Amino acid sequence: MPGIRQMKLACVVGLMAVTVGVTGCGSETHDGDHRSDPPQAAKDTDITREASEFGGIVIPDNASVLGARSERGRDTLYRLAISTDSQGLTLLLATSKFSAPLTKVFRVAETTIAGPPLETSPSIMQAEDVYHRPDGKSVNRIVIVDERDPSTRFVHIQLFDT
Repeated sequence: MPGIRQMKLACVVGLMAVTVGVTGCGSETHDGDHRSDPPQAAKDTDITREASEFGGIVIPDNASVLGARSERGRDTLYRLAISTDSQGLTLLLATSKFSAPLTKVFRVAETTIAGPPLETSPSIMQAEDVYHRPDGKSVNRIVIVDERDPSTRFVHIQLFDT
């Protein structure tokens, strides 16, 4: 009959074998390994380009894209977070041909994908319109503007086709 010390050793060895079996060892890559994925900045650039084509968005040169996300399924959704100044915001809205003016709101349900959280903003404005694409399809556009100070605007854009 094995002693307590031998039983403890057997348990430790067994746990180590299970751990190595579950986590693997060595440096081989697995299907879920994302080391060869392009950097997030490259993904953001591609998604921003797609979103611009999808929803007629024209991002001015003085604006910085902070983040970009897309979801595709039955419907398509693009989300962009942009940092710019007051002039950049005016240019973005004009060149993107937004038909609705920005109006002050006190709270929004949306969360940000980049930039500061909207619930900490001293001033939030929002506009919604429908963009009619050249192929005849319609895209709903929501723009939320976080006015942090007189010179900083965080612009959150949602584009979707439902």
